[in-house]
Amino acid sequence: MAYSKYDLERSDTVYMLMTDRFCDGDPSNNGVLGAEYQPGNLHFYQGGDWAGLRQQLPYIKSLGFTAVWMSAPQDNELYSRTGDEAGYHGYYTRDFYSPNPHFGTEAELQALMGEAKRLGIKIIIDAQLNHTADYLEYPSQQYDPPSYRPSPPFDNPTWYHNTPNIINFNDPYEAQNYSLGGLDDLDQENPDCWQALTEAYWDPEKNRGWFSYGFSGSRVDAVVEIPPEYLSRYERHTGKHSFGEAYTGSVAENATYQRYLWGMLDYPLYFQLNNTFCRGNDWSGIKWVLDQDALYPNPNQLFTFIDNHDRARFLSNCGDNISKLHLALAFLYAARGIPVVYYGTEQHLAGDFRYTEQMVNDLNREMMPDFSADSTTFRLLQRLNRIRRDYPDILAQGTQEELYFRPGDRVYAFKRAAGGRYMICLFNASPGEQRRAIPLDGCFSGCFTDLLDTRRHYRISGDRLDITIPPYRAMLLVSGRASDYEPPVPQKTRIIVHYDTGFGNALYIRGSTLPLSWSFGQRCDNLDADTWVFTLERPESGAIFFKFLLNDALWEQGRDHCIEAGTEVECWPKF
Repeated sequence: MAYSKYDLERSDTVYMLMTDRFCDGDPSNNGVLGAEYQPGNLHFYQGGDWAGLRQQLPYIKSLGFTAVWMSAPQDNELYSRTGDEAGYHGYYTRDFYSPNPHFGTEAELQALMGEAKRLGIKIIIDAQLNHTADYLEYPSQQYDPPSYRPSPPFDNPTWYHNTPNIINFNDPYEAQNYSLGGLDDLDQENPDCWQALTEAYWDPEKNRGWFSYGFSGSRVDAVVEIPPEYLSRYERHTGKHSFGEAYTGSVAENATYQRYLWGMLDYPLYFQLNNTFCRGNDWSGIKWVLDQDALYPNPNQLFTFIDNHDRARFLSNCGDNISKLHLALAFLYAARGIPVVYYGTEQHLAGDFRYTEQMVNDLNREMMPDFSADSTTFRLLQRLNRIRRDYPDILAQGTQEELYFRPGDRVYAFKRAAGGRYMICLFNASPGEQRRAIPLDGCFSGCFTDLLDTRRHYRISGDRLDITIPPYRAMLLVSGRASDYEPPVPQKTRIIVHYDTGFGNALYIRGSTLPLSWSFGQRCDNLDADTWVFTLERPESGAIFFKFLLNDALWEQGRDHCIEAGTEVECWPKF
């Protein structure tokens, strides 16, 4: 299988979606209502399918994405062993060779792939090399009942490590040979098992298997649980670029797996992005990750993200602050790596609006609400994808070098460079305007334009850039002509709070209308010693009632505050 322009490459930007949660194009394949198909119960099928994805490919194209990472296509066991979850996600494999009937037929998959190719969109398969559904209940080596088993030839118990669940993921033997969450662990070292598994994805002699449909590459699930040499063997066998998932915050561990696969999901960077943009930490964690880029064979082949199907929605973790979302997305697109954006981000999906660092698999997997092009984030993503297209040498192939970092400072800057062309990337992760003198290395001169607001121009000469960066804003400065872009100005509700909490304490806000709730708090942003701020872009109208808490525990005294959406108010709470 020779590489072609439809293969996954560094210049791509990826839209990740769960097939079942995207668009229901054919209600006839939804399943049994009240059984595996339970609209509104996010642990069961919701109706999305390949027909729906095919219908909405022009929507994804209009956003500017070049690739779609969709759910694993193979047939799944209907339910988990406990019966409290359906196999809508693709991780309960029953038959490696057959399509999931809830997603559609082979003909519908072929039609989807054909339409994607016509539109110039690459499709990435989610590959499952580690496990099937949970059929063999440890320590039994027999299927009980006999009918509850995977499809042949994977119904051979000797093809599995019959072991307990993984407890110590830091033990390579345990990680690779024990079961992940009870799912039956495939024995890759068994030659018959490995041959059947790889031929399910690509059988060159018979020109069949999943890659015969025209997939451009694959994301490999749970690579920590697979002997690494088999990752290389899989990628060579398919002839397509693959990227792996290792759930780790360690750069060194993540980098190890890029020796065996073309790319890796950048989980270490994800954790630090969450710390900076959602928890209010400085840039130290992000710097710590980027300073270790030399450990990777190629950091430009890391797949970067701010949320996904296993993590809370970014807007949930950042208190629904859309300005923070825009800042994080701009960083994702400017930094080294291949940006991956989770479906619905552009429609401001926010889960349950609660912060969590735990693995989640329900409220972050909502049904796509609509396919409008009205939101500010939709337009920003269009712009960011355009920037990646306009500057592929700098952003997909170029180097990255830090320009500005100070411990405790909420401002950070780096440059991207390739072939004598440069981009200055500036980020202000604070709620207040910041003015800085950014040291330069003498290679910058002339008039530079901000690609995220082309009304802003800056003349640079000398060894520093004196610049004012607005609150929660990114600036991407380039020389020469740039396509025009003026960012939309959304309506905002701004609540300013004057109170000195003392060192180590924080103000929280609860209220009547999401993202506020009377049952849990959202953290306010600290502006200075005795000033805090909380900003909302929704609701867009009506009255919002609210109250403050110290450390989300001690309620302020007095009556509730009230503000009309789209206005600003100052408050002086008493505790």
